[in-house]
Amino acid sequence: MNLALEHKERLNKTTKLMNENGVSSLLITPGPNLRYLTGYKAKNLERLTCLVLQKDELPTIIVPKLEKIAAIDSGVDELGIEIITWEETEFSFSKIKKNNDKGPVAVDSNMNASKLLDFQKYFDNREFVDARIIMDSIRSVKSKYEIDQLSIAGKYIDAVHMQIPEIFEIGDTERMLARKIANLITETGHESVDFTIVATGKNSASPHHDPGETLIVNGDILVIDIGGTTASGYCSDSTRTYVVGNCQPEFQEKYEILKQAQELSIVSVKENISAEKLDLVARNYLSSHDLGEYFIHRTGHGIGMETHEEPYIVQGNAEMLVDGNAFSIEPGFYIEGKYGARIEDIVIKNDSQTINCNNSTKELVFI
Repeated sequence: MNLALEHKERLNKTTKLMNENGVSSLLITPGPNLRYLTGYKAKNLERLTCLVLQKDELPTIIVPKLEKIAAIDSGVDELGIEIITWEETEFSFSKIKKNNDKGPVAVDSNMNASKLLDFQKYFDNREFVDARIIMDSIRSVKSKYEIDQLSIAGKYIDAVHMQIPEIFEIGDTERMLARKIANLITETGHESVDFTIVATGKNSASPHHDPGETLIVNGDILVIDIGGTTASGYCSDSTRTYVVGNCQPEFQEKYEILKQAQELSIVSVKENISAEKLDLVARNYLSSHDLGEYFIHRTGHGIGMETHEEPYIVQGNAEMLVDGNAFSIEPGFYIEGKYGARIEDIVIKNDSQTINCNNSTKELVFI
């Protein structure tokens, strides 16, 4: 795969959407959007680094002089982007050309507030808008390259889940097991660890539990939600539910209902369906089995170069899901003071099929 061609295509789509939305200038600072458009994994410093796309102008990237070599090494100049440097004693914002078009200036959603305030002073009397109107539209529809990268990330995190029964030891606390899992994540294809949720016993009823000093004991339900980022910048995210020793039959019955709800949701992805209608598939099934009140979060979130991005599978999002959308399907139930469970896969809507990036077992794993 020629990544330069991939990034050029993304830049072309961005320019097209700028014109469609009447945006005069697009300002992208270090973070996922800059890496997505150019491949440049720039440092987010107090010094200004900014990709500047403007109507009827060639694209430029403003970088501190000491970051020039890093910018060149990233290949941004091969994309037709002019690298403009600034000295420590210069006002970096003055390196940005003010074009004659007085349309809105779209700014990166993750831009530091201090930089935004400086941009507002520099582009006096111009309307500022969130670049989400452009970037979310592009990033939410994955290319073949991105689908391949998310599939690879899914295989990596599957490999971690499959090794958890081997690394668990009696005497482990949540935090101890989380550390072992974090090591596995980086040993199994990922460049970095994004999160390791290990929630045992009553803590399993807390969806975003921070691993603590709670001892993992026989009879515990163990919810493990983990993810990392690969060298290509794409994220993994998968949750599986484990049992230490044995569990009560009533929990197993509830878990089987949850598994059915998750599988029904995955089957529904290939239909012509909106995000909020997909959210209702698992929700309605759980409600019909007296578990609806315990499903306390949305069904899923988009994923790509960030763990959470568009589209969000939640009530109130009437957008139709389209080919190339990648998102989690992760229904759960959480009964305070007792236990919880969640099953999470990353899926991609692709023509009349559904690509499932996660293929480790969804059965209860007894360890």
